[in-house]
Amino acid sequence: MRVIIINLLENKYGTVRTRRRKINLDSIEQEVISSAYKTQEEYLWAGGFRVLADSINELVAEGFLEPVKSSPMSSKQPYMYTYFWLNKSVSTQVGWDPSAVLSVQNLLDLHYYLIRPETQTQEVWDQIVQVSNFLRTAKDREIITTEERSLELFGKEKWLSETEGKQFLTRLKLTLESLKSVNAREPFIYFSSLVPVRNILIVENKSFFHSAKRLMLSEKKICGLFPDMLIYGEGWKIDSSLLFLEELDIDPLQTTLLYVGDMDKAGLDIYGKLKVSYPDLNLGLALPIYEQMMKLTEEPYMYNVPQSCNPDHLHNVLQEFSNYPELKSYMERLLEEDRRVPQEILNYEVMARLAER
Repeated sequence: MRVIIINLLENKYGTVRTRRRKINLDSIEQEVISSAYKTQEEYLWAGGFRVLADSINELVAEGFLEPVKSSPMSSKQPYMYTYFWLNKSVSTQVGWDPSAVLSVQNLLDLHYYLIRPETQTQEVWDQIVQVSNFLRTAKDREIITTEERSLELFGKEKWLSETEGKQFLTRLKLTLESLKSVNAREPFIYFSSLVPVRNILIVENKSFFHSAKRLMLSEKKICGLFPDMLIYGEGWKIDSSLLFLEELDIDPLQTTLLYVGDMDKAGLDIYGKLKVSYPDLNLGLALPIYEQMMKLTEEPYMYNVPQSCNPDHLHNVLQEFSNYPELKSYMERLLEEDRRVPQEILNYEVMARLAER
């Protein structure tokens, strides 16, 4: 889709542009659909807005597009700015010393800069020198955190985590691993009642976490489940923070992990992405909890904000409902009618009553 977007914009505004052009996100999406897909459904099955957003983010990282940060955010997930600048492609030539460029070309891919003379500034060259000097000794260096490496090479501890730093690495076709750095694992909020930990329940929402924690403190089951540890996933955050378990001396491969979130597109998407990110883990849906959410809901809720779900994630997740035919049918009906059931339907009082049965 990235190539489709580039071709559409360059056909409209030219490959050589001496000034920026303001582009509307909705217009890009509609032009992509009409030019590359036979139907709206085909576009959705190809990944839809999420794939479009990923492609646009790649073009932002490459400097082809730039978000208009004063513009409102999109109504679709993942939320993005609704306007972007299509950057100019030519400018006043600055240029680097050819002999200096030759001295680092065996270490770095400078193609992005060499075909765009206007990007060849002294500041960027100083950064390239720092990186090339590091790469010459990289085999003898230890792995440290991204913030530590960023401070060492660029004098700013957060630079590599910011848009400018990410663009710099993308343009040189480098990764954090190339710089022998790793992102420090982000801790999550958790509660544990037993050691060793063998059964873990991950919950999407904060309210459910606190209610479930109260039940665990009272040694009561959570909709029939009695986990050793409870983790507050904080929506999408869990995808990057899950391996913080290792910092707690818990081997994720030796545990059973169950996940429960809202019965909606975003909730299924979060879990689907988690399954893709951690294929080796014994990770599944906490189906007994979803079953109680279904039984307690008299009338499903409307969406406050439109949501989307990666079709591959959706297909894979629905397969896990197969052992609960009534629940699967209910979930499919929610999707068809564009309705949802929030996790908060199971408040503490409700779950405490269920635990007494």
